[in-house]
Amino acid sequence: MGHAGANTDGWARRHGTSSLKHNNRALFSFQLSPVSAFFSLPPTPLPDERNNREWSSLVRVVVAAGILGTGLLTWSSFHQTSKDHVNRELPTADLVLTAVRRKLGSTESALMALAGLRLASGEVTLAELQQFVGSLERDGRSLEGIGTLGYAAAEPGKAPIRVIAPLDPGNKHLLGSDLWQLLRSPAAQALRPDATPPPQSRLLPGRSVPGKPPFLVQTLPFGSSTDTASDKPEPPTLWAFATLPLPDVLRAALNHPLIQLREPVDLQLYLGDRATPAQLLYDSRNLAQDGVLPHAQARPFESGGQRWLLLVQAPQAAPSLRLPPWVGVLLLGLTTTLLAALLTRQLLRRSQLAERGERSMEAMRRSWEASLQLFGIHRLAFSLIREGVVITDSDGSILSCNEAYAAISGYAEEELVGRNPRFMSAGHRSPAFYAALWEQLLGSGHWEGEVLNRRPSGELYPAWLRMGVVRDASGAPSHFVAAMADLTRLREKDQQLADQGYHDPLTQLPNLQKAELHLAEMCQGPQPLVLIWIELDGIKRIEESFGQAKGDRLVQVVVDRLGRFLGPTDFLAKVGRSEFLIVQTQEPSDPTGLQRASRILAGITDPMGTTPKLELALSAWAGLSCFPKDSREPESLLLFASTALGQARRKGPQSILHYSAEMTVRSRHRLALEAHLQRAVESGQLELQYQPQVDGQGNLLGAEALLRWRSPKFGLVSPLEFLPIAEASDLIHRIGEWVLQDACRQWQVWLQAGFDPGRLAVNLSNRQFQDPSQTVAKLVEACLRRTGLGVARLELEITESCLMSPIGAREQLLELEAMGVELAIDDFGTGFSSLSTIHTYPIRKLKIDRSFVTGVDVNPTSQAIVRATLAMAVGLGVSTLAEGVERPEELDFLRGCGCGAFQGYLFSRPLAAEAFEALLRKRTAAVPVPGGEPAKVHRP
Repeated sequence: MGHAGANTDGWARRHGTSSLKHNNRALFSFQLSPVSAFFSLPPTPLPDERNNREWSSLVRVVVAAGILGTGLLTWSSFHQTSKDHVNRELPTADLVLTAVRRKLGSTESALMALAGLRLASGEVTLAELQQFVGSLERDGRSLEGIGTLGYAAAEPGKAPIRVIAPLDPGNKHLLGSDLWQLLRSPAAQALRPDATPPPQSRLLPGRSVPGKPPFLVQTLPFGSSTDTASDKPEPPTLWAFATLPLPDVLRAALNHPLIQLREPVDLQLYLGDRATPAQLLYDSRNLAQDGVLPHAQARPFESGGQRWLLLVQAPQAAPSLRLPPWVGVLLLGLTTTLLAALLTRQLLRRSQLAERGERSMEAMRRSWEASLQLFGIHRLAFSLIREGVVITDSDGSILSCNEAYAAISGYAEEELVGRNPRFMSAGHRSPAFYAALWEQLLGSGHWEGEVLNRRPSGELYPAWLRMGVVRDASGAPSHFVAAMADLTRLREKDQQLADQGYHDPLTQLPNLQKAELHLAEMCQGPQPLVLIWIELDGIKRIEESFGQAKGDRLVQVVVDRLGRFLGPTDFLAKVGRSEFLIVQTQEPSDPTGLQRASRILAGITDPMGTTPKLELALSAWAGLSCFPKDSREPESLLLFASTALGQARRKGPQSILHYSAEMTVRSRHRLALEAHLQRAVESGQLELQYQPQVDGQGNLLGAEALLRWRSPKFGLVSPLEFLPIAEASDLIHRIGEWVLQDACRQWQVWLQAGFDPGRLAVNLSNRQFQDPSQTVAKLVEACLRRTGLGVARLELEITESCLMSPIGAREQLLELEAMGVELAIDDFGTGFSSLSTIHTYPIRKLKIDRSFVTGVDVNPTSQAIVRATLAMAVGLGVSTLAEGVERPEELDFLRGCGCGAFQGYLFSRPLAAEAFEALLRKRTAAVPVPGGEPAKVHRP
């Protein structure tokens, strides 16, 4: 329950009854809302139209019966008077009994509400009890006749009073006294804790001081539970009680608007079923008269577990004057008829009102239960809200807050109640800020924004505050409600995200953005700097073969090794997946930084270097730029180092290059080539040339299709220059498809013309095996279908690196073999393939690279490699072809070693389609080459 401040004006007498008057200064919004809803029901409605019709019919019947019975009213005046007195006295006694029962029932409802307040709140203070009583008093009649309300504890042998209202001098001495000492009845023994507890409320007589008039004490046990192992209920833990001064409670019962007595009555109330002086509790006669009321009607009833006897006596009517018989009969008849009609109407009205009252009490009970349930739901929801919620009065003093607000602020709830939240402010906001806050809050009713508060420890924390205004009936602010969220964790996450945006998540090194900022700071000084941009070669292949984790491990090993080459003023950043940037102070003995870069590359790629050791072989490239020699701008220095790295990458592994202006020219030239290459396929700038392949006797075996680019801007561009550009982009897929399509088309044209060009050899790029749109087998199948070329005429050449491609290349090669396409390894011996790899692939030919053929007749190393390759081919059952044969001596050696096919300038340069067709026309038959003589083939 929330905390609220309140004050009490005291008890006062009003309209002749005992009542409570309570003035609330501030109240938690839903602290007493169920009670208010319970005692704010609408008044009982008047009888409906159907009941009015029934009443009119009944009255007409009564009047008719009275007129017809007037003749029977010939009794004597005394007898008639006595009979009329009895007829009027009987309903008066019943009416008084109904009033007393109704009043005792309303008192029991107040006790039930008091018990509900204790169960809902956990612990009820005097201020809260006064607030509760104040809410009951607003009903107007709920507390009439009640002297005090309070709680008594159920302790062994006694029931000390814990809280009582009102706490005036007359009642203050009752605090702590035993409730059972106020009761003067043997029946009170049943209420003691050691006896069997009553299941409902009890009503017993008592006296506060000997000699004082007695009063009634109504009690209600609660807080007990039933043991599942026994049917005997446990004793209660608390008693809710109310003292009822007998004159006040009976006067309040008879003054109720529903009770309409035609004349004053005398009352006596006895405890039990007998009217004995010892059991007399109350006598309404003003004079001290002993004995039972004469001519009174007795009404026994049971309430609160006790039997009671109520005596009601209406005063005797004065004897009427003696009238003539006919006048007496007439007057008596008319009077009787009128009284019967009025009595019928009154009884019918009382019956309807009693029925309405019962329905109203049932509705009130259901409303009370629903209100208690809703109150519990609201209270639970208020405690579960993760945002801090606080309620203040119109002056800004805190009335209540939830647990989240106390946790966020660092103060206990009791430390916050009664204080203004401004005491937690860190003081970082100007008065103008708060002036604007209150202006918007009072103007629109809402405000939200960020504030900075201080906890008791002095810690500052940012919070997002949303405020709203509660207004009273006049429109003036009565309360303020605010919800507060702690932004500390959000700020920490923002800082973490900012740090992540400038650091590599794997190594926690600064990234390229952070490196550029740091380099800008370093360039503000006069000290010359060297930028070393390093890229590792092989990380991608390792990840494709062994997985991402292995690549990450190698990168971390390299970072550890790079740290050994850094000085206290050096800077290291990770600027790519396998790229690093080192910014170091320039050494006078090494102004270009090439020596230092060479040591770094050797250190990070040495498999047996300092721990941690490399599990797999790596190589690297490096590009360098210098400040201020090359540039004073950080962006230019980074660009120059990256440009030098690109040139070193094309030069080969472990290459280190310092930036020069020519690199920029070459880089721009490469970019221009790439831009023009985009349009080369559509504009017909690409063309194919065919280099013949012959056997040892000079017979034409076929030709290899070689791609050339004749650019209008750059002229004839070497494949070594533009093919790497195409392979670095998706252009290789379009170019590779065009080469295969055009070569197959041209080969089929020559076959249809009657020529026998042999087998067509077409090179495939490794990137073509990674085409997501189609496999190589699908590409070849489509080209053969469109051109009509037989599959036996086609030979596809791949490089050794294709055998190390990701998963999927081997499956595609197996599909090609199943189609009947012959596969050859081009430039064999220059890659990383091994016997354990080659024998698992469907390879039918090995092409010995020109680097081993050139000078093979005089180079022992090349001779050993060639002999080993030819021997391996024999063992694997595959054919061989030597590339780059340019001298007869080379041909003699290769032919002597058993090589069966040759290709090179000794026989023919690559020929355009027209020249190759002319060669086909001249060579209608193959001429054997004599032993030891060069092959006599056509050379353009």
